[in-house]
Amino acid sequence: MRVSLFWRTFLLLAALIIASLVATLLVQRVLEKAPPEQRLAWEVASVVNLTRSALVSAIGERRLFLLSELNREEGVRVFLLEGGDRIEELPAFGRLRSLQSSLQTLLGPQTRVAARVNGEEGLWVSFDIDGDGYWLVLPRERLERQAGTSVWLIAAIALGLSLLGAVLISRLVNRPLAILSRAIDRLSRGLRPPRLREDLASELAQVNRRFNRLAIDLESLESDRAVALAGISHDIRTPLTRLRMEIELSGLDDSDKSSMSEEIERIDRIVGQFLEFGRSGQAVTATDVDVGGIIDNVQSTYRAAIAAGELALSIDVAPGLRWRGAPLDLTRIVSNLVENALRHARPADGSAARVRIAAVRVREGLSLVIEDRGPGVPEEQFERLLRPFTRLDSERGVRAGGSGLGLAIVARLARRYGGECRLQQAEPHGLRVELDLPDAAEPPPEAPAPHGPAGAIA
Repeated sequence: MRVSLFWRTFLLLAALIIASLVATLLVQRVLEKAPPEQRLAWEVASVVNLTRSALVSAIGERRLFLLSELNREEGVRVFLLEGGDRIEELPAFGRLRSLQSSLQTLLGPQTRVAARVNGEEGLWVSFDIDGDGYWLVLPRERLERQAGTSVWLIAAIALGLSLLGAVLISRLVNRPLAILSRAIDRLSRGLRPPRLREDLASELAQVNRRFNRLAIDLESLESDRAVALAGISHDIRTPLTRLRMEIELSGLDDSDKSSMSEEIERIDRIVGQFLEFGRSGQAVTATDVDVGGIIDNVQSTYRAAIAAGELALSIDVAPGLRWRGAPLDLTRIVSNLVENALRHARPADGSAARVRIAAVRVREGLSLVIEDRGPGVPEEQFERLLRPFTRLDSERGVRAGGSGLGLAIVARLARRYGGECRLQQAEPHGLRVELDLPDAAEPPPEAPAPHGPAGAIA
């Protein structure tokens, strides 16, 4: 399981801080002569002995004055020990549990130590004066200060500081990386990413500058490719138009004219697919699309093939189904898949190619399924079939003539919306194409122009 950069940073900081604190505590323990509990027992025993000596030497009003001063200045109080006292043992103090045995060693085995007597909390230590029993009470706060800070409290502070440090580092590093990740995702789908800030830390600024330059270069390359494809289309289709006219005016037989016209149409379709593949990387102009209307329009373009018994379409789309995207993109997807099935999925006996189109709304997007009942494609060829200029005519049927761009255009349009195109075997045979088409996101606002020359590279 991979751990995010935030948690790696937090765990690293926590480990470093806790290791340094543990090392400090260990060094302190080594340098000290005795543990804190032992030193606290010595101090309490000294207070008890001094109080006993002071009370023994003082008489009358001097003893009352001494008790008042001890209570006011040191928080030390003295009470008579009575047989009916309700006593609670010391273990309630946690890390001071070993204090009782230490005090009994210093003051005598008859010494009693309690955490609460008659419902009043404190450190209660018994002592004798001329055979009479007394309680000496020290406030709990004073003891806890003397005992030192709990290791668990130190660990909690260390973890808190580590979490604060991880949050600060996350804001400095993870947030720019998250913005860069979203920009790369848009760029990979053929969308224009927002310009990234270049006034960050030097390392992040360098990465953002290079990404901005890369986005500009790719946009320029895409524009040049579109212009080149448009020029190629014009330069090829113009002679094709003249050839059509020459064929019609020639004295060739009708069969020869038909054969030559079919070849010209095939070349024209291939040129059209080149243009479609080039346009599939352009930015999305999203609108609210009527999915059923788009599929009906595609069906109408194949009316002649349906009437001729070459194609049988089955459409399963709920009325009013909507999707946010470019209508032309959805038209290209459905048309390319239907054309692919018409070209490759017709049975060998010449009967109609059976194609089913289904679409449903899922979460915030569209799930589109188009499957045929042709011979299908071997599963090991699925990934290869989605690449540009890939043709598997031997696996899909006897008819050829495509450019190998139909499924590649569909897959690229799906990625353009952040979706996915999957190929599966249809039941009982044929090819099933599943597409996830999320709704087109609103374009992000342009980031403010960074300081310094645009597109500069460090």
